[in-house]
Amino acid sequence: MTPTWVDVIRGSGTILIIMAVAGAIAYVGDRVGHQVGRRRLTLFGMRPRYTSTIVAVGTGMLIAFIVTLAAILASQQVKTAFFKLNALNTEIQQLQSREQELESKVSTGQLIVRVNSLMVPFYGVVPKNEPLDKRLATVKTFYDDAVDYVNANYTRQGLKKYVPPAGITKKLHDTFSAPAITAALMQSDLLLVATSDQNLYRNDPIHFELHVISDIRRFKKGGVIASLVIPAGSSANVNLAVNELQNIVANIASNDWKLPPFLSNNVQVLQVYPDAAQMATMLAKGKGNYVMTAFAQSDIYPHSGGVPIVVTLTQAK
Repeated sequence: MTPTWVDVIRGSGTILIIMAVAGAIAYVGDRVGHQVGRRRLTLFGMRPRYTSTIVAVGTGMLIAFIVTLAAILASQQVKTAFFKLNALNTEIQQLQSREQELESKVSTGQLIVRVNSLMVPFYGVVPKNEPLDKRLATVKTFYDDAVDYVNANYTRQGLKKYVPPAGITKKLHDTFSAPAITAALMQSDLLLVATSDQNLYRNDPIHFELHVISDIRRFKKGGVIASLVIPAGSSANVNLAVNELQNIVANIASNDWKLPPFLSNNVQVLQVYPDAAQMATMLAKGKGNYVMTAFAQSDIYPHSGGVPIVVTLTQAK
């Protein structure tokens, strides 16, 4: 990896600081040794000049020790460099190996399930204000059904069997007895869904997570969700326009309604007025601008399974 100019400046500054500290240590040690020599002090009966040398060296060592100790206490990075460098290098090597493994898997592996995908075609329902004991029983039943489903279906596609982690019952109990869940249940039913928490490739062990979605109405039937202005002319393409409108609706469902990807991206065009052929004729023979509008085909809840819409085309006023 090529160092950046910030790294070069930081490294150069560190070298200059080390040089300055080393010079200061040498100077102080020399001055202390000189003073000891002038006063002809002795240590353990040695000659004064030997004593002055030992004192100079010892003083320099003591100063270096104090400076180093202060740096270790003041900086976590220095502490790591002194005491955890080997462990850090080992961790870096492991992460690099993991990165290479993932890159190889992405480039050559067979993707079975994409991250954030719905892993079971059903959901659990925790009714509004359901008591704690029944709530936990509902969650455990859904979890067990999800485990049975993923093991029955995804192992046949090349994934390894899902093994529930140790203590899963306690984990579910702690999660779904939390005050936040209780508060959410006072407002609406809760949907339980099982989604993939990572991309799963052939020979990967199965992973999934439980998610809770408040089943409140996100949009009312007949409401205008989004619209798109289309200039008339022979270059106008109805299919591209419908696709673009679907993408706009999906973004609204994700950003404004806070629906998860497997719901927000499932924009279903159930009706088109007029039909696609008539739309194409209107755009080809018309003048000015037309407006393509997406209406909610029904009240939209998370349990709707997506975003059902009706698409219309009218001339702009």
